Amino acid sequence: MTSAQKHHPESPTTSHPQETQLYIISISKLIIMASLSMGLYLYYWHYRHWLLIRGQHGLRLIPLLCTIFGAVTIYFLMKKIVARCTQANRPVEGSAVGVTLMLYAPILMIVGWEFYISEKLFDSLPLSAFTLIPIMLTLLYTTFFSVAMVQIQQSVNVCEGDACGFENSKITWANVLWLIVCWMPITALFGYLSAYAPLMQ
Repeated sequence: MTSAQKHHPESPTTSHPQETQLYIISISKLIIMASLSMGLYLYYWHYRHWLLIRGQHGLRLIPLLCTIFGAVTIYFLMKKIVARCTQANRPVEGSAVGVTLMLYAPILMIVGWEFYISEKLFDSLPLSAFTLIPIMLTLLYTTFFSVAMVQIQQSVNVCEGDACGFENSKITWANVLWLIVCWMPITALFGYLSAYAPLMQ
């Protein structure tokens, strides 16, 4: 080791382990895959984020558990992403608290309507309101959920220096195979119901 390297341990000639890359995917591809797979792709998306944040590869128990309980761990996922962005001096899209509130606030509103508010207002509201309000709350939840997922992914893309997610923006044959696998149980169920529906009458 030269004297210059002794005084400058972070010199280019010194080797350091490269920081684990986060999971990059374009926002458009994320929306397409999540929509066409009926949301099942988000389990893979969640697992990949936890796997790479922990610096692991393959099938690991902790990322798998974090994926299964994704509704509970979403705050901690975004918190780790924000911390990574702060370390890289990158702008952060959203916050851990904001993402969590966007996920849980509509759910609490739906639960409150179904189990409390609707009973209190049963006599004062028209019957049409009891149809429209649940639909509006469901649309609100879908919108907030989508915005939360987009904020998480946009933060990751910006942190990795690929704000548009060009690195993973194309639909590949592996993605098509994933979609086929997702739709196979639904197709089998529809086939079963269409075949045996006449016998049940």
